[in-house]
Amino acid sequence: MDRRIYLASLLVLCSVVPSALGGTIAELFTSFYSLSVAVLSLLLALLIHRTSDGEAKTFMKYLSLTLAFQFLYLSLTTNMLLNRHFALTLEVFVAAVFSYFSILAYGIRKLAVEFKFLTPKRLAIPVLVSSAVLITIMVYSKPDAMLWLLLLDLAVVFIFLSLLAIYAKAENYIYWLMVSVAFLLQFPAKILMSLSNYDVSYLYTIPAALYNLSLSTFLFCLYEIHRRKVKIPSLSELEERVKNYETLLDRINELKEAFRLMNQALRYDVLKKLQIISGYVESYEITNDSRFLQKAIENVKECAEYVEKIGSLDSVISADKVEIRPVNVKRVVEELRANYEIPIIVKGSCVAMADEALSLVLENLIENAVRHSGTDRIEIVLSEVAGEAEIRVIDYGTGIPEDVKKRLFEKAFRYGETAGLGLGLYIVKKIVERYGGKVWVEDTKPKGATFVIRLRTTQTSEPQ
Repeated sequence: MDRRIYLASLLVLCSVVPSALGGTIAELFTSFYSLSVAVLSLLLALLIHRTSDGEAKTFMKYLSLTLAFQFLYLSLTTNMLLNRHFALTLEVFVAAVFSYFSILAYGIRKLAVEFKFLTPKRLAIPVLVSSAVLITIMVYSKPDAMLWLLLLDLAVVFIFLSLLAIYAKAENYIYWLMVSVAFLLQFPAKILMSLSNYDVSYLYTIPAALYNLSLSTFLFCLYEIHRRKVKIPSLSELEERVKNYETLLDRINELKEAFRLMNQALRYDVLKKLQIISGYVESYEITNDSRFLQKAIENVKECAEYVEKIGSLDSVISADKVEIRPVNVKRVVEELRANYEIPIIVKGSCVAMADEALSLVLENLIENAVRHSGTDRIEIVLSEVAGEAEIRVIDYGTGIPEDVKKRLFEKAFRYGETAGLGLGLYIVKKIVERYGGKVWVEDTKPKGATFVIRLRTTQTSEPQ
């Protein structure tokens, strides 16, 4: 069994059993227990304060003051009870009131910070419990000093139940649960004390058990906070963490999809190419016709390009961090066009915030135009539009139907007889998005397609 269950059971037994047994020994044990637990809770709160930082440290400072005054209140009342007399004297009342101020001050400040997150749904339980407490006070309490303590109980319970409702799904809910439960247990104890006219023999029964349970709640929760090193982030920080986790989850799903595509490409497309190559080689061996050998070589090249494209997808999707810098786009295009026999006309110039992968983007767009459009030339127009670098890759081929345009950049989307793996334009889109840019396709007049890329630019850095 978990040691926490042992500890909780022991604390409950020590809180309740002596009060049920009665007798002088039980009363002495009850008094000793309440003082000991109060001291231990105070010491543990001070220890957590010393080893914590941020909001947890602040909370423990306020809670330590509360526990110190609770200990003072218990010392005064225990002395009275052992002398067989109890009364709400001025010093007892002041000690009790001061035990509320620090924790109330913290609760009000914290709730003010997180108030925007307190929706009507979250308010339901705090309002319901606080209404029950208020009705009980109105029905059973007497118009004496105890009434003020009960109203302070009400304020603490409402504030910390509200915080508990806000942080219900966060690990630090234990802070708000601790205070809410502790003061909820003290509330009926005070009601019973008031109703019994502070009869000493009665105060050592149910009221004492409830008060000791309240103190045991502090001790157990503080032990858990110390053991688990629970911090208190703000709800805004928690929401930021959730967004980061969601982003991470999206990235994981994206990686899974990329690896699925890679696996599909390797198992089906590349395997299919290898089977075709094998067929051409066998035909060449039988006929000794060099045309079959040439086709086999062409398919080997295509197969190598497929594998290279799969590798590009892996590097794009798996990249954790993009270190972009000013890049001279015209220089990148000039280096690429030497690899193609088709005329590639470059107009204008621009500097874009990118990295080495920009070459892969432009290469994919040029290859897409060469292979699939049937164009006789390609124009690449570079300019700066509305403070952004604009790259237009223009072909004068067959064009792209409207219904196809909407799906061009989807994963593994293929169109037409010359379709390849369907990864090229998807890779283009992913790289451009990594740069914080946009890519889309337009019609070329009178015919053809124009791929447009918009990227951030800079006038203050030297292009590399």
